[in-house]
Amino acid sequence: MVILTLFSMLIQAQIAYLLTGLYFSVLWSILFYNLFPAPAIRVSTSLFCFVGTALVSVSCLSLFFKLPFVNLPLDFIQSPSHLERFMGFWLWSALPEELLKVFMLYVLSRRHDIKFPSTFAYYGMIYGLGFGIYEGMNYQMTVNFDLADGMEEYLFLNLLRLTTLPVLHAVWTGIAGFFLGFVFLHGQKKYYFVLVGVSIPSVLHALFNTFNHTVASLGLAIMSVLVFSLYFAKNDSLNFYFRQQSNRHKE
Repeated sequence: MVILTLFSMLIQAQIAYLLTGLYFSVLWSILFYNLFPAPAIRVSTSLFCFVGTALVSVSCLSLFFKLPFVNLPLDFIQSPSHLERFMGFWLWSALPEELLKVFMLYVLSRRHDIKFPSTFAYYGMIYGLGFGIYEGMNYQMTVNFDLADGMEEYLFLNLLRLTTLPVLHAVWTGIAGFFLGFVFLHGQKKYYFVLVGVSIPSVLHALFNTFNHTVASLGLAIMSVLVFSLYFAKNDSLNFYFRQQSNRHKE
């Protein structure tokens, strides 16, 4: 009903898509807050995460993709080999995007005193959600035109990019936030957690892109949600364990 109202109003379609994305962002944020409860969540910090994605991550990526050597993996993306396509997507999009979102989590750790990995995971989801929304807005004028066979499919892809696919970015960055939370809070095994926190989301991201437009992509989307849910369910026990390890190290 809300979507129909937005598109029936006398406003530009691009603005209607933006408002649709923002509307669903609020709904997803509320759902995340209830499904994955974390302590000390602030609305102001959530807004900082959401808007910061546009100001920093998306802007940096726009500059990054203009560099001459960045387009080299594109040849792999067009390859019929799944392995080469995976490597192309991983090097060209998944790894740079996840690294930038991890950088934003680092900025968050320096700006706010957060004491729980689950809180980092939630804010990571907001970062990813914002990134997915802004990426979806950018795809309206680029990728969706090339993928769609007609106007109906073009409209469907736009709505899909703004309503459901950003959830995958949210889940991937949430996984990174969960692991990086242990680094920022306990300082144990820093390189291990950073490596895992970047590797798992970027690999899932690249696999999803590799098998996009196939049934396998649905399975990978479900797997991403299950992986995040599993780590989140083990949050308390893992946090307790690494807090003990940190205290022993200090002694």
